Amino acid sequence: MLITKLAPIADLLACPACGASLDVPADGGPTKCTSADCRATPFDQVAGQNVLIEFGSSVLDRETMLATGGASVWKRDRLRWWFGRIVYGINPIARHFARAVIAELERSPRKQPLVLIIGGGAIGSRAEPLYESEKVGVVAFDIYASPNITFLADAHRIPLKDASVDAVWIQAVLELTVDPIQVVSEIRRVLRPAGQVFVTTAYLWSVCEGAYDYSRWTPSGLRWMFRHFDVLALGSASGLGTGVLLALRALAQSLLRSSKAGHIATLPFFWLRFLDRFTGTRVALDAAPALFFQGRLADQPIDVPELVRFYDDQIALEREARRVREG
Repeated sequence: MLITKLAPIADLLACPACGASLDVPADGGPTKCTSADCRATPFDQVAGQNVLIEFGSSVLDRETMLATGGASVWKRDRLRWWFGRIVYGINPIARHFARAVIAELERSPRKQPLVLIIGGGAIGSRAEPLYESEKVGVVAFDIYASPNITFLADAHRIPLKDASVDAVWIQAVLELTVDPIQVVSEIRRVLRPAGQVFVTTAYLWSVCEGAYDYSRWTPSGLRWMFRHFDVLALGSASGLGTGVLLALRALAQSLLRSSKAGHIATLPFFWLRFLDRFTGTRVALDAAPALFFQGRLADQPIDVPELVRFYDDQIALEREARRVREG
């Protein structure tokens, strides 16, 4: 169940600038930092939502956000979104893991366990089960105003106290952050002991959001990024057939000098993505367009020798991921 107001989580909020507690007025007025020395407050509001961002350390611009009413800096074309679902398919693993995360949290003795969704302005592909539980609270944020979020924030400085949530869901967002290492550090900070994270991210997928797309990881690179977590699951979220389809799209867009024409030219080849289920495990993982990782916060991080050994462990994980995708 999405939490849309700050009041129910007021005791969990922290100033993104100094880490002090926040004062959330009952009348819905501007939220303020409780530290007299903090210069980040009072915090702005756009479209009726609180902007809990310390702009001095963010890629976001305060004047632009206020002038646009918190609109997204990236144009979100609904037609292109539907075209992508038809040609490239929908996320084949998110629903399974969303249900698994919620099922675990519903067994928690905590009165209302919380899942934090980073980048929740648009509900992630097949992530709807996260929002369906009456027992589990959903705290979501993004860098633009949306009815699907609790507040606006920057993932590099999450405005929550240490050990405040039970799970973190970050779907197709990590590659869009300037400093993903800092973002993962923030995820660790806000997770309670033994809390879990689920992430999907691009690997051999072409640039998605122009000037706001920064990073890619191999399976081993993604494991190292989350080295402070034990692995629950890891694998490809899309396979080689989809990868070929994406390459054809890029080629058509380049030859035709048109993004839209390239999409249309790719349409007859949509069937290539169905080849994903027939490819060999090792190569399919090494050349996957997108990856996912599910982990649980560990007491100690892995070291480099463990990372090297993990390459062989990936085969069994990918086989299990394939069963999930085809299930």
